[in-house]
Amino acid sequence: MNKKRVAINMTAQLLAFGVNMLLGFILVPIIESMIPNAYGFTDIANKFVSAAQIIVSALNTMASRFITIRIHRNEQQEAEEYFSSVFFANVLMAVVFMFPALFVVMYIGKIFQIPEAASLMDIQMLFFFIFLNFLISIITSVFSVASYSKDRLELSSISTILGELTRLAVLSVCYLCFKPYLFYVGCASVCSTVIQAVANLTFTRRLLPDMKIRIRDFRWSKIWELVSLGAWNSVTRLGQLLLDGLNTSIANIMVSSAAMTTISISTQIPEVISNLMGTIAGVFNPQMTIAYAKEDKEQLLEIIASADRIMIFIISIPIAFLTVFGKTFFGLWVGKTQDPKELYILALLNVGTLFVSASIQVLYHVFLITKKVKVNSMVIVGSGVLTVATVFVLLETTDLGMYAIVGISMVYGILRNLIFTPLYAAHCLKVKWYTFYGDILMGLVSIGLICLVVLPFELFINIDGWLKLFGVGIVAGILALLVNFFVVLRKGERQMVLEKVRSKLVKH
Repeated sequence: MNKKRVAINMTAQLLAFGVNMLLGFILVPIIESMIPNAYGFTDIANKFVSAAQIIVSALNTMASRFITIRIHRNEQQEAEEYFSSVFFANVLMAVVFMFPALFVVMYIGKIFQIPEAASLMDIQMLFFFIFLNFLISIITSVFSVASYSKDRLELSSISTILGELTRLAVLSVCYLCFKPYLFYVGCASVCSTVIQAVANLTFTRRLLPDMKIRIRDFRWSKIWELVSLGAWNSVTRLGQLLLDGLNTSIANIMVSSAAMTTISISTQIPEVISNLMGTIAGVFNPQMTIAYAKEDKEQLLEIIASADRIMIFIISIPIAFLTVFGKTFFGLWVGKTQDPKELYILALLNVGTLFVSASIQVLYHVFLITKKVKVNSMVIVGSGVLTVATVFVLLETTDLGMYAIVGISMVYGILRNLIFTPLYAAHCLKVKWYTFYGDILMGLVSIGLICLVVLPFELFINIDGWLKLFGVGIVAGILALLVNFFVVLRKGERQMVLEKVRSKLVKH
């Protein structure tokens, strides 16, 4: 494993993630205060996009794998045919999706409850821009393959940062200089995606100068090869959408628009943690794909082991902090417009699955590179169907309301990641069945110990402002790092860290 490349990619990806997280952190309370009970519509619009991506992913999920493997096996003509075929197929899909998108925009007022504080035209414009953003991202998605195939993810991070800074600039101008509308969020996303697309196109020309888009290289056979395998990834996306992607829509239709917004806000921090988890796992995906392409199983297992430990070392801290400081955080963040206790309970239910899945997130890429996606897809969609069915039953027979909508997703998510995922990944890699359970246990121990260490700060300090919260967070964060230093890192890794610290101190 190229540790230097991992470090560079990790730093860049985390920086891009931090910019995105900060923007969301600032944006939610501002919009909620200006347009009460309306922010949830941005989540619903994105869930429509997620539903459309189920179809798109049948083609695009496998594109990076096939193109990367062809490049590293020096099969240039094959790589170019995949590249051109994916591009033109995406253009065709964008044209097809344009028509149902326009239908949803026109009739959105008949589909959902629109709160009094928001205007129908504003919601329609929001959906229009978010759908437009989706169509642009489909057409330009193939250009992100270049940084992936060359294991240069820091370049994709640069494009993300440029896009997020553009989004921040557009939103700042709109909300500071004009009357507040929700559709500014969608408009800013379009500007961000265009900037990212231009950056990725530039990186493609630099990293893959011989890769050209030519209509003569389009092959229906390549499309069919990608879709026939990628269709199971679409099934996976459908299952994930059923598991937790419909929460806000169900809340709007069966409870109220206020419940929709409450659930949407409560998911913000769990989604940040989940996205961070995906960001870290994604850093290892190119090297896993390359190791598989070279048929180096020992190297592949080493990458997975390192990825799991790094994931636990980083992700256990925000999970533990949300568990301990969550109620205080929500009180400071949106306490004037929402019930902090309610948000805290819903956030814990949203993050519950991550207690198990955080330490084995990288295993999902094993299914993709080994082309063993069928069984995983069936399990996820099955648990998704059970989730939706159980939620409807509980909403009709109990008064659990929002807690039923969010809690059931957690229950099925934990069961799937505890029983199926580690066992099937071990089967795909032909290793012992219990290989990955040690990582799950390590993750739970890490989270539990950090909670115990930082809990006194919550119990004995009156955290009544952001400065106190940040101050406590810094001290508690140092203690959490020390816990993971001894619990997660192996002896050799601890010695390496200490040596680097000593070398830095000596230089100064």
